[in-house]
Amino acid sequence: MNIQTANSLFDEGTFSAMYKAGFITTKVFIYREIYLWIQAQIKTRNLSKSQAVLEAGLKFRKDERTIWRALNSFEEN
Repeated sequence: MNIQTANSLFDEGTFSAMYKAGFITTKVFIYREIYLWIQAQIKTRNLSKSQAVLEAGLKFRKDERTIWRALNSFEEN
């Protein structure tokens, strides 16, 4: 899923409705937040993707593999 699709589903409230109905977990919201935070750090602070991933791991208290999974979930191939 690309980030534009995820953002539109989030803005429409589709993700929230699916979460309330039990179809998805909070992981979607967390991964989206991680992805957006890393993209903002890369853009505003000129960090490399690897450095942003390391900092995100500390900020979100997740291991590095989880951070990479979050990025890969929303990046287009």
